[in-house]
Amino acid sequence: MERPGPRTREQLTRLRKTWKQGEHMLISGSTGSGKTALARHAIQIRIDNGGHVIVFVMKPKTDPTITRDYADFTRWKTFKKRAPSWENKVLLWPDTSKLKGKALLAHQREVFQEAFDEISSQGKRTVVIDEGLYTCSPTFLNMADDVAMMHAIGRSADITCVDLMQRPSHMPLILYGSASHAFIGRTREAVDQKRLAELGAQESSKELANMIAANSRHDFTWIPVTPDWPAETVNLRE
Repeated sequence: MERPGPRTREQLTRLRKTWKQGEHMLISGSTGSGKTALARHAIQIRIDNGGHVIVFVMKPKTDPTITRDYADFTRWKTFKKRAPSWENKVLLWPDTSKLKGKALLAHQREVFQEAFDEISSQGKRTVVIDEGLYTCSPTFLNMADDVAMMHAIGRSADITCVDLMQRPSHMPLILYGSASHAFIGRTREAVDQKRLAELGAQESSKELANMIAANSRHDFTWIPVTPDWPAETVNLRE
């Protein structure tokens, strides 16, 4: 895992002190912006505190970013209802090497649906969705309702959701009303800005839009809804 710069380490320390189990996080940015690396640093907070993290790997093909940043995680091809207690760092990554088209999507959906159902009943997990568009789009897995339900029951079931997406508009609206922290890469799209207005941050939607539009490729605007402090820029290299 790449070591962040001194300013980011200070920011992660503040996140560690305030981000509680059961609180959700959104990470949005373009391909190559650093979403996976940022998520990996964030969920290390959960791991260090004895939590159980399960990453839903939606991409059917081998992804070098995933294999690099989660090299110390255990891969599950199906969900284990009774896993050893020491398996607290898991990649749920179905084997689709011999599948194509609708059969591939059906197998992924079956594995992830079982995982959603079991985690919802068990609680006390941190769930990372590594590709929001692929997960929620009707063209692909069409699991927006499952994702929304996981967020809705998160606090009562002690489940934390960390959602990665290329654009805010790729995810169900309920996610923005339930998030405690959001890290948003640059975007100028009006539909994305409307989603961000649902976060309930200190800043107005116009102020946030200006901050986000000014981001460089590897910048994220950190919007801490709970606790309520001003938005700021995060760049892992700084």
